[in-house]
Amino acid sequence: MPQLSLAGGAPTQPVERILILRLSSIGDVVLASPLLRVLRRHLPQAEIDFVVKAEFADLVRYNPHLSAVHVVQTAERLAGLQRLRKKLASRRYQVVLDLHKNFRTQYLIRGLRAGRVLRYRKHAVRRWLHVQFKLDTMRLLPPIYLRYLQAAAALGVRDDGAGTELHWLPGHAQEAAQAIAPAGRDVNVPLLALAPGAGYFTKRWPPEYFAELASRLAARERECWIAVLGGEEDRAAGRQIAAAAGSRVIDLTGRLSLLAAAVVLARSRLVVANDSGLMHMAEAVKTPVLMLAGSTTRALGFFPQRPESRVLENQALACRPCSHLGHAACPRRHFRCMRELTPALVMAELERWLRPVPLR
Repeated sequence: MPQLSLAGGAPTQPVERILILRLSSIGDVVLASPLLRVLRRHLPQAEIDFVVKAEFADLVRYNPHLSAVHVVQTAERLAGLQRLRKKLASRRYQVVLDLHKNFRTQYLIRGLRAGRVLRYRKHAVRRWLHVQFKLDTMRLLPPIYLRYLQAAAALGVRDDGAGTELHWLPGHAQEAAQAIAPAGRDVNVPLLALAPGAGYFTKRWPPEYFAELASRLAARERECWIAVLGGEEDRAAGRQIAAAAGSRVIDLTGRLSLLAAAVVLARSRLVVANDSGLMHMAEAVKTPVLMLAGSTTRALGFFPQRPESRVLENQALACRPCSHLGHAACPRRHFRCMRELTPALVMAELERWLRPVPLR
């Protein structure tokens, strides 16, 4: 079994128990999946546990590379963290991988007495210079999923090139099929997926643009259904898109669990999405993505990585990126990063993309 030199000059010892912490959000948890896979391959006998917020636990709950999943109940606040820390301390982990580096993960780690703590580097200073002064300080940094792997370099793991992944149960496939099936729809009809949501306003292509795109796609691809995916917070956008494109749209916003949404994404021919968790889920199920980038840039590390995926962005704007996460409103009040990515431009990109290999 691989050995690890522990902190404080302790001798090397076999690595038998590893704890990984990544509490949120959807995309970040999905981007940790390559690390879980290569750790399991490298340490087949080790116990590998994962800590995540309860609302995102299904993204790793059925992952065959993990031994156990521990959840953080946000509503329980400090009392819940205390109980979880006590539970984790009894496991006596030899290695802890902190892929989040926030108050909660640091609080949990302080009570574990782990042999060694390995942390993902956020490059906060470089990121700040990139956002505030547009200095080219992050261009040569690898994407986030590779930074997670770099955090575990002391364990001898390396990227296997297989990308992200998701795992679900047959019940999630049944849930997806039941959501698609009503009104006489054939569950085997090809799907095109639209994901209008994102965590921040400046990362969201306008819903009226999605609505116009859906109308154009419905007219072009008469053999396909258009599935609109998102959470409860995306219901208004889903209704607007469905109203514009009529009977060819299946509005699934707020109706599916995370893994049932993953099944729909896996069944789709392509996905048009913002820089969002659903975009990363689409990549994980190997569905081609056209990502519409607003306030964020590739250098921040979250753009799609699969060779068949594409990004449409307004590269002429000097104000991008305006944040490493996003804003509730455009700081410049023009929102040109998204407004100038018109439905006609997006449809033209899809036409160029699809022309050599038409939708089947």
